[in-house]
Amino acid sequence: MRKGILIFSLLFFVLMGYSQSNEVKKEILNYNDSNVEFITNGRKFLISKLIDGDKAKVREIKNTLLLNENDKYLVFYPYEIRLLLYLTGDYDELLYTINSFDAQKTEQLKLAIKPVQDNLLDNLLSAIRKNRSVIESKINRDVSNAENRDFLMMNLHYFMAGKDYPDITLETLNTDADNFLAKHPGSKYDAYTRKYIRYKMVTSKWGYGFEMFSGYGICTDRLYDRFRDNIPLGVAFDIGYKNLTLYLRDYIGIGRTYQDIPVNGTVWPNNTKANTMVPEISLGYRIPTKSRIQFAPFAGIGALDFSPTESQNTESYYNKVGEIDTFAYTVGLNLDVRLGKTNGTVPLISYNEKGYWYLRIRYSYVMPQFGTTAFEGNMHYLTVGLGVFARREKRVY
Repeated sequence: MRKGILIFSLLFFVLMGYSQSNEVKKEILNYNDSNVEFITNGRKFLISKLIDGDKAKVREIKNTLLLNENDKYLVFYPYEIRLLLYLTGDYDELLYTINSFDAQKTEQLKLAIKPVQDNLLDNLLSAIRKNRSVIESKINRDVSNAENRDFLMMNLHYFMAGKDYPDITLETLNTDADNFLAKHPGSKYDAYTRKYIRYKMVTSKWGYGFEMFSGYGICTDRLYDRFRDNIPLGVAFDIGYKNLTLYLRDYIGIGRTYQDIPVNGTVWPNNTKANTMVPEISLGYRIPTKSRIQFAPFAGIGALDFSPTESQNTESYYNKVGEIDTFAYTVGLNLDVRLGKTNGTVPLISYNEKGYWYLRIRYSYVMPQFGTTAFEGNMHYLTVGLGVFARREKRVY
């Protein structure tokens, strides 16, 4: 008996759910929003009159559609309505629309039901560009207030701009904005102009770089008799400020001894592997030039260090030799060849940066201070490196 009641109850609820689902399906299929249909048809009608060039009819349709706009239904996107008002010459309404647009209006637009996608914007933009000279003449003739007139002209250019319209560029817009701000200090359109129209980026005075390099190093005098030359691998980090650059470098050369070297009570044998290390901090000055080739003389301090390699740690002399090292001065010249922009593919600081790849040829003269004739001499080295350098960019308002 209980099983029968349970099965009946389950069947009842399943049938009820199925019936309700069918009812909702019918409601969805029969749903017809007259407001959406009215807006969609009105926009189509407006597009046809735009194509015909009937500005009077365009104004009538625009006004009729706007009477049906409310918080729930959006008739025109902000960009569309402003282009429409430029086209119809309703400048007071246009200025009011711009000045009254705030954060609350933005939130309302997010929640409103949007118009069905069409090509109204494309047609408006085409009509504005086609009638540019007529609109500009009308603004100059009909707008008596100089601040409003200059703003409307500048804003018109901003609306018309685009990759497919080379007559107006970012540079010309920035010039328009700078001229407007200078001519009308404290303007009520100041914030709008800085936020939307003027787009200027400034590059930071500070920059950072990274380099990997190899090359050739050769010693002089008594050092040449003992160690002669080496092949380095190394890394460098650059910290730039304006035309100054601080170079932090780690030069690790692989070479050999060229004679028996008495040191620390033992003998470092001839023809054994030797590490040559030059840790360095130097300051360079980049000579200003517009060329892709840049020169930067530098000077700094560091060290020169000779030691057996790790692979020799089983030899009897390895632990006794240790490191032959001393303080050193360095001077030299960098020649950097810019290879191309990083284009954000290798963000060194952030994606909002201005960076470039470079090929660096570096000559350095290392002057160790061993203080003994047994290790008298200096070292020349020439390296070739591939690096990247970037400076952060930020927008100024």
